[in-house]
Amino acid sequence: MTLFCSDVDGTLLDHRRTLSDRTVAAIRAVRSAGHTFVLCSSRMPASLEGLERLCGVDPTPLIAYNGGLVLRADRSVVTDVPIAPDDAREAYAVCSRLDLHASFFAGDDWHPWGPDRWTEREATITAVEPNSVSVHDYVATGRVDTHPPHKVMAMGDPALVDDLEVALAGRPGLVTYRSKDTYLEIANAACSKGGGLRALAAELGVDLADTVFFGDNHNDVSAFEVAGTAVAVANAVDPALDAASVVTSHHREDGVAAYLEEWLAAH
Repeated sequence: MTLFCSDVDGTLLDHRRTLSDRTVAAIRAVRSAGHTFVLCSSRMPASLEGLERLCGVDPTPLIAYNGGLVLRADRSVVTDVPIAPDDAREAYAVCSRLDLHASFFAGDDWHPWGPDRWTEREATITAVEPNSVSVHDYVATGRVDTHPPHKVMAMGDPALVDDLEVALAGRPGLVTYRSKDTYLEIANAACSKGGGLRALAAELGVDLADTVFFGDNHNDVSAFEVAGTAVAVANAVDPALDAASVVTSHHREDGVAAYLEEWLAAH
């Protein structure tokens, strides 16, 4: 069995931010041939499950939060690496001082800063609705300590996001990732997509040489370093292209589907 694992945004999704019919057909064909196809993203599990349902297949394992939460098909936990509560509180304090929107994601709970345009945008992109408990109540009630977040997504003016990045740079327990000028993703420094892929392969009993990872961005490089075959879409950033062993078509041209079709034909 080969374990195929794909990043979502900028890699697997088309220009409409969904799975094309061609991609769905290719994923189904791979699974019908006895292989495993898994989604790996910074997104929360509920968002990944929505994409999985588009394929019309039984649930499969998921790698959420860039490897911070790895789940089996029955949604039991393989790996759970949340942000330490003290680090989460510091991220909240800095965002409050800078007046930056910060959504806190813990498992399938999304605690929004408030009902603003950033929340609306994230809900549109992920097809998931936020929890009724705001970040402010999540922190004030101590829920942040008992159910710490796997990801903090700070959103706002690029200059303020710069300030946040600098303010958190001295905390060794945190890693930050600038997915856009206006976005800063914050996670536990101990988690990565590479770690998530390694953990899931071990759980499934798959040799890393028999894994294929598809990606496009900086946070995919750690998985490229672990996977037996690292496949970058043509629109990938230079570090991902440099780390890849194969380059397929642009994500808007169904690059992942094209690779899967050729792979199945060859095997």
